[in-house]
Amino acid sequence: MNGDALCMLGISGFKKSGKTTLIEELLGVLVEKGLRVAVIKHQHEPVNIDEGGGDTCRVYQAGADVLGFDGQCVFTKAHVEGAFALEQAEQYLSGRYDLILAEGFKSSDIEKIWLLREGEDQPPEGITNIIRVLAWSDDRLSAAVLVIKEWLKKSFNRELPL
Repeated sequence: MNGDALCMLGISGFKKSGKTTLIEELLGVLVEKGLRVAVIKHQHEPVNIDEGGGDTCRVYQAGADVLGFDGQCVFTKAHVEGAFALEQAEQYLSGRYDLILAEGFKSSDIEKIWLLREGEDQPPEGITNIIRVLAWSDDRLSAAVLVIKEWLKKSFNRELPL
């Protein structure tokens, strides 16, 4: 399914709205169908790769960006000035994946599925490019798979093999 355009869709909502859970479930479906999927996670807490003064931590603290491989996974730890922009990720991810799911990034301009927390009835004002709102009580996995399928067809003229 891979093509030139980067297919990046946000899975957004406030903390405890079920973003990570939905992404985990989506990955099970999408990867099983043979899609190459990456996830970009926006969070406010620092990610601590190799805590406690290990090699990665020491090299990073010395000022270098680190690209590592542990035999199964590639990871990066990079110094970024200012807020992380999705455009930075696009350069690296372009051409490598069929679909990028961006967790969080509420204020970004990318199209997104908005997840409501229990008790919420609508997203906040000012959030742009919401293509679907999913309530806490919805069958979110089925709805999200359908949204992704329709979004890929409409926006990128690509068929999702589901």
